[in-house]
Amino acid sequence: MESTRPEETSDDRAAYVRPHILIVSDDPDLSGFLSEGLTLGGFWTSVIASGLQVLDVFRLRTFDLAILDAALKGMGTIEVVRRLRSREAADGGQIVDIPLLIVAGDLDEIDPEEVVDAGADGLLLPPLELEELVPAIFRIVNSWRGNHPDRPWADQAAQRRD
Repeated sequence: MESTRPEETSDDRAAYVRPHILIVSDDPDLSGFLSEGLTLGGFWTSVIASGLQVLDVFRLRTFDLAILDAALKGMGTIEVVRRLRSREAADGGQIVDIPLLIVAGDLDEIDPEEVVDAGADGLLLPPLELEELVPAIFRIVNSWRGNHPDRPWADQAAQRRD
Protein backbone atom coordinates (compact mmCIF):
# COMPACT_ATOMS: atom_id res chain seq x y z
CA MET A 1 0.00 0.00 0.00
CA GLU A 2 1.46 3.38 -0.94
CA SER A 3 2.22 5.82 1.83
CA THR A 4 0.61 9.23 2.02
CA ARG A 5 2.39 10.66 5.03
CA PRO A 6 2.54 14.48 5.05
CA GLU A 7 6.02 14.79 3.58
CA GLU A 8 5.07 12.40 0.78
CA THR A 9 1.74 13.85 -0.32
CA SER A 10 1.34 15.33 -3.74
CA ASP A 11 -1.05 18.07 -2.67
CA ASP A 12 -0.12 21.74 -2.51
CA ARG A 13 0.19 22.10 1.25
CA ALA A 14 3.53 22.87 2.80
CA ALA A 15 5.26 20.00 4.59
CA TYR A 16 4.64 21.68 7.96
CA VAL A 17 0.84 21.87 7.49
CA ARG A 18 -0.81 18.98 9.30
CA PRO A 19 -4.51 18.23 8.85
CA HIS A 20 -6.45 18.76 12.09
CA ILE A 21 -8.71 15.86 13.04
CA LEU A 22 -11.51 16.17 15.60
CA ILE A 23 -12.14 12.96 17.55
CA VAL A 24 -15.51 12.73 19.29
CA SER A 25 -15.70 9.90 21.80
CA ASP A 26 -16.54 9.46 25.46
CA ASP A 27 -14.50 6.22 25.46
CA PRO A 28 -11.01 7.13 26.73
CA ASP A 29 -9.45 4.00 25.21
CA LEU A 30 -10.77 4.76 21.73
CA SER A 31 -10.06 8.50 21.86
CA GLY A 32 -6.57 7.88 23.26
CA PHE A 33 -5.76 5.29 20.60
CA LEU A 34 -6.97 7.54 17.78
CA SER A 35 -5.42 10.72 19.15
CA GLU A 36 -1.99 9.21 19.81
CA GLY A 37 -1.94 7.12 16.64
CA LEU A 38 -3.11 9.88 14.32
CA THR A 39 -0.70 12.38 15.88
CA LEU A 40 2.16 9.97 15.23
CA GLY A 41 0.78 9.51 11.72
CA GLY A 42 1.10 13.21 10.87
CA PHE A 43 -2.15 14.83 12.04
CA TRP A 44 -3.06 17.35 14.71
CA THR A 45 -5.86 16.00 16.87
CA SER A 46 -8.42 17.41 19.27
CA VAL A 47 -10.70 15.26 21.42
CA ILE A 48 -14.21 16.07 22.61
CA ALA A 49 -16.26 13.67 24.72
CA SER A 50 -19.78 14.89 23.93
CA GLY A 51 -21.92 15.27 20.84
CA LEU A 52 -23.47 18.41 22.29
CA GLN A 53 -19.99 19.95 22.67
CA VAL A 54 -19.30 19.27 19.00
CA LEU A 55 -22.15 21.53 17.95
CA ASP A 56 -20.69 24.36 20.03
CA VAL A 57 -17.12 23.75 18.88
CA PHE A 58 -18.10 23.99 15.21
CA ARG A 59 -19.59 27.44 15.93
CA LEU A 60 -16.07 28.54 16.89
CA ARG A 61 -13.78 26.72 14.48
CA THR A 62 -13.45 24.03 11.86
CA PHE A 63 -11.36 20.93 11.32
CA ASP A 64 -10.12 19.05 8.27
CA LEU A 65 -11.98 15.84 9.22
CA ALA A 66 -13.96 14.52 12.19
CA ILE A 67 -14.21 10.98 13.55
CA LEU A 68 -17.24 10.27 15.73
CA ASP A 69 -17.74 7.27 18.01
CA ALA A 70 -20.96 5.42 17.14
CA ALA A 71 -21.58 4.75 20.84
CA LEU A 72 -21.78 8.37 22.04
CA LYS A 73 -23.93 8.76 25.11
CA GLY A 74 -26.48 11.55 25.32
CA MET A 75 -27.17 12.95 21.88
CA GLY A 76 -26.53 10.00 19.55
CA THR A 77 -23.96 10.03 16.79
CA ILE A 78 -26.51 9.93 13.97
CA GLU A 79 -28.31 12.97 15.43
CA VAL A 80 -24.99 14.82 15.80
CA VAL A 81 -24.15 14.16 12.14
CA ARG A 82 -27.63 15.26 11.01
CA ARG A 83 -27.33 18.50 12.96
CA LEU A 84 -23.84 19.23 11.68
CA ARG A 85 -24.92 18.65 8.10
CA SER A 86 -28.03 20.84 8.45
CA ARG A 87 -26.64 23.69 10.55
CA GLU A 88 -27.77 26.36 8.11
CA ALA A 89 -31.39 25.34 8.44
CA ALA A 90 -31.19 24.63 12.18
CA ASP A 91 -29.47 27.67 13.69
CA GLY A 92 -28.16 29.88 10.92
CA GLY A 93 -24.60 28.59 11.42
CA GLN A 94 -22.43 27.31 8.64
CA ILE A 95 -23.06 23.77 7.39
CA VAL A 96 -20.24 21.43 8.35
CA ASP A 97 -19.10 19.99 5.05
CA ILE A 98 -15.78 18.42 6.05
CA PRO A 99 -15.53 14.62 5.92
CA LEU A 100 -17.29 12.97 8.86
CA LEU A 101 -16.38 9.36 9.68
CA ILE A 102 -18.11 7.17 12.24
CA VAL A 103 -16.20 4.46 14.10
CA ALA A 104 -18.20 1.53 15.46
CA GLY A 105 -17.26 -1.59 17.40
CA ASP A 106 -19.40 -3.71 15.04
CA LEU A 107 -22.42 -3.46 12.75
CA ASP A 108 -24.79 -4.19 15.65
CA GLU A 109 -23.84 -0.81 17.08
CA ILE A 110 -25.05 1.30 14.13
CA ASP A 111 -27.01 0.90 10.91
CA PRO A 112 -24.81 1.64 7.85
CA GLU A 113 -27.84 2.99 5.95
CA GLU A 114 -28.50 5.50 8.74
CA VAL A 115 -24.85 6.56 8.57
CA VAL A 116 -25.21 7.44 4.88
CA ASP A 117 -28.67 8.98 5.26
CA ALA A 118 -27.46 11.26 8.07
CA GLY A 119 -24.67 12.59 5.86
CA ALA A 120 -21.58 10.81 7.20
CA ASP A 121 -18.86 10.03 4.68
CA GLY A 122 -17.86 6.63 5.98
CA LEU A 123 -18.01 3.94 8.63
CA LEU A 124 -14.87 2.54 10.25
CA LEU A 125 -15.07 -0.96 11.73
CA PRO A 126 -12.52 -3.05 13.64
CA PRO A 127 -9.85 -3.94 13.39
CA LEU A 128 -8.54 -0.37 13.30
CA GLU A 129 -4.92 -0.70 12.23
CA LEU A 130 -2.99 2.57 12.12
CA GLU A 131 -0.90 1.33 9.20
CA GLU A 132 -4.10 1.31 7.11
CA LEU A 133 -6.09 4.04 8.87
CA VAL A 134 -3.52 6.84 8.56
CA PRO A 135 -3.07 6.58 4.76
CA ALA A 136 -6.84 6.17 4.30
CA ILE A 137 -7.54 9.37 6.26
CA PHE A 138 -4.87 11.24 4.30
CA ARG A 139 -6.56 10.10 1.07
CA ILE A 140 -9.97 11.27 2.32
CA VAL A 141 -8.61 14.65 3.43
CA ASN A 142 -6.65 15.14 0.20
CA SER A 143 -9.68 14.19 -1.91
CA TRP A 144 -11.87 16.66 -0.01
CA ARG A 145 -9.16 19.34 -0.39
CA GLY A 146 -9.07 18.65 -4.13
CA ASN A 147 -12.79 19.47 -4.29
CA HIS A 148 -12.35 22.58 -2.10
CA PRO A 149 -9.03 24.10 -3.22
CA ASP A 150 -9.86 27.62 -2.02
CA ARG A 151 -10.65 26.61 1.56
CA PRO A 152 -7.87 27.21 4.09
CA TRP A 153 -6.60 24.36 6.21
CA ALA A 154 -8.40 24.31 9.57
CA ASP A 155 -5.46 25.64 11.56
CA GLN A 156 -4.72 28.31 8.97
CA ALA A 157 -8.35 29.47 9.20
CA ALA A 158 -8.12 29.60 13.00
CA GLN A 159 -4.96 31.69 12.84
CA ARG A 160 -6.67 34.21 10.57
CA ARG A 161 -9.38 34.78 13.20
CA ASP A 162 -6.87 35.36 16.00
